[in-house]
Amino acid sequence: MYLILSIILTVCAAIGFGYGLFRFFRNDEALYVRMIVFAVGSAMFGRLFETLQLLVNGQISGSFHIGMLGMAGSFLFLFSANFGQMDSLVDDGSKQFLKTRIIALIAPIAVIAMWGVLASKGFTVKTAIVGIETLLIATAAYFNLKHVIIKDIDFGLIRVIRNYNILALVYAFLCMAEILIKSFNLPSVFVIIIYILQCAVMLAFVPVLERGVNKWTI
Repeated sequence: MYLILSIILTVCAAIGFGYGLFRFFRNDEALYVRMIVFAVGSAMFGRLFETLQLLVNGQISGSFHIGMLGMAGSFLFLFSANFGQMDSLVDDGSKQFLKTRIIALIAPIAVIAMWGVLASKGFTVKTAIVGIETLLIATAAYFNLKHVIIKDIDFGLIRVIRNYNILALVYAFLCMAEILIKSFNLPSVFVIIIYILQCAVMLAFVPVLERGVNKWTI
């Protein structure tokens, strides 16, 4: 079952990545959107490795595998896009947005709390490695939530891509939920639900972003 789900998720990520390359790499597009396309591509390569390992070994073994770098890279790109390319345009660091910054901390706190549930089983090498992934997911989730709730008064850049940030936030919690479900060996129905939702996110990422980005030029 895991193999079939992994293949389907890899294909969905590949479709999303391929569409992103076709849509945003033919012309001179903003680096922001290209970094998000790379995030989908990184997720695809991570899932591809997991699929190959399942084909060869029948299971994903070990405390660390290359597939983990795919997820880590995906959230590193998502974080870098929002922090490096967009955040300074809507938050000048003044007290005006202090409340927004504080509320946005809910997302990383929730992500780290989910890792805490995993750590409650006992602190192992795998727990530590997942902890590093969790930090990347948490930092990306912070800016996604921040850009969902912030008052984008001056430019309207964030407002039109709010749906994308909601989707990215959902993706963060789906990834954390997948880690917990597999770690605690919960019933397979939960795995199926998480994978189906992740497939939907991988397919929707770029089109939802595109719909918002198109409004930048209007």
